[in-house]
Amino acid sequence: MPKDDSNLPMPIEAPRRRGVVPRLLSWLFATGSGSAPQGGYATHDELFRMRGELAAVRAELEAMHAAMGRRDIATLEELFRGGNRRQVEALIRDRTQNIPLPDGSVLCRTLGRFKMFADAADGGIAPHLLLDGYWEYWITEFVCRNVARGETAYDIGAIYGYYTAVLADLVGPAGRVVAFEPNPWLHWLLQRNIAVNGLGDVVAIHRMAAAEAARDSLRVPALLTGPFHGQHANWFTFEKGRAGAPAPAVALQDFEPGSVDFLRIGVATAADSIVAGLGGLLDRSPNLRILLEFDANRCKEAPALLAALSARYPLHYVDGDSRAKPCTAEQLLGERRVATLYLSRMEPR
Repeated sequence: MPKDDSNLPMPIEAPRRRGVVPRLLSWLFATGSGSAPQGGYATHDELFRMRGELAAVRAELEAMHAAMGRRDIATLEELFRGGNRRQVEALIRDRTQNIPLPDGSVLCRTLGRFKMFADAADGGIAPHLLLDGYWEYWITEFVCRNVARGETAYDIGAIYGYYTAVLADLVGPAGRVVAFEPNPWLHWLLQRNIAVNGLGDVVAIHRMAAAEAARDSLRVPALLTGPFHGQHANWFTFEKGRAGAPAPAVALQDFEPGSVDFLRIGVATAADSIVAGLGGLLDRSPNLRILLEFDANRCKEAPALLAALSARYPLHYVDGDSRAKPCTAEQLLGERRVATLYLSRMEPR
């Protein structure tokens, strides 16, 4: 700050002066209650006072900037460190942008930092990404608290890769993320999203479905197929008005050796078969944390699924406050039929 920018001495009982801009305009054009100064000393005095007041305003703005922090976001850890959900949501929304593209996708910004291609025709997840910049905030915050640097994470049913990118940011260069998305159109968008965010060294992408056993070809349902005449249109067939596409399938316990630290299962309709193919992976992953999208209305055998899960882990669901809370199979089959379940021997954070 220049040495002559200090506030000028002024009597305490002096009346409140008009703002700098009105006074400047009044001085220039001789408007308002006063007239333009007549002498050089008066002109210098008025400009000197204005300069001091402008410096004070600038100092206040800099103090506010320092108190509120930067408007950009470096990491997810920094983003959620603030703790105030409404402020974080507002910060993310403040950085949303979206650009429609001729291939049927829309480029947007999520969580204030990730560039993401979404299907322009998607009426489910895409509107939240385009307008809010996040999806399932309470789940996102829970994931950020329960995944650590250097861990191995699987994302089953990755769709655009929203959680894939979140997991990659959390595990860092020393960790790894494996994403599974069998839909050809969504797999293509997923590949682009990982590439445009520079996460290719951390994330491995597979156009495969998770099932109870390996199959050369499994028909998976497809709600999103991309443009009707797009490059992936020939993959899809329609039966009874519903689209589907073939994809190889694998049991996760046989996919690769070794343990997994975090497993997200985002395919509620196939949760039964996915869990049926987990046995060996669960045995060799004592610290595994599972986040599973459960829907009693869409599971083939919801009671049997819950029985298999509760035999290994205590049942928790992630509530709207982003905290995992105990629940029972009876509750999940009764009044709470749709939930994001947390399954692990480790206490949630």
